[in-house]
Amino acid sequence: MKRYSLLLLGGFILFSCEKEENKEFIRSNSLFNDITNLKKYNNIQKKDVDTLIKISASNEDYIIDGYLSKRLNKKTGWWNIQDKHNKFNKAKIQYLYFENKEKVNQFIFYKNNTIDSSRSKFYDLRKSENTITYTFCTPKSKETALSGKLFYIVTDKNNEILTESKIESKKNNNSYQIKIKTPLIKKLIIKGLFSEILNIENSDLGTNEIFTEDLINNE
Repeated sequence: MKRYSLLLLGGFILFSCEKEENKEFIRSNSLFNDITNLKKYNNIQKKDVDTLIKISASNEDYIIDGYLSKRLNKKTGWWNIQDKHNKFNKAKIQYLYFENKEKVNQFIFYKNNTIDSSRSKFYDLRKSENTITYTFCTPKSKETALSGKLFYIVTDKNNEILTESKIESKKNNNSYQIKIKTPLIKKLIIKGLFSEILNIENSDLGTNEIFTEDLINNE
């Protein structure tokens, strides 16, 4: 697993969402964190679920729900946000804990109960025999997307590395499609880092990134 750390963590750049202000709803990492800040809610319900705590909360503006890690006392997994002033204004965000901080890894906006891919950042996958097809969606930007790259490793259930590589793709209709050939074994894990580079002067501000981790069951 040392090679995995060098491959992914060595190339890690903190992603940034678009800087444009959207007064209708939330756009950036800091605003997501602001809306899911439990200190701003007085109506909070908690329920123990194994190693997690299920949170449901509301205030004058939003209804939220998601999970806290008991061990870390940090938000984890997918959270839902509903705007109380507009029932069509809702979003889902995925939290990861990385470098001692909560990170927004994916976010999905909805428009009339349909995913608005032009404003969202997330991935999906489809499996066909020994081929995994990833689709990465990133927000529409005024800047040109230069490329999208997936750095990944494939391991077996014992964390033995079977494959590691990098694949580059071009953006098409707000998304990138990347295909990976995988060994035909019963269970394998794919871990990766997808990175989109935008054509602006400051490359740190022009990067969208998504961490992936998927268990593939071929049984």
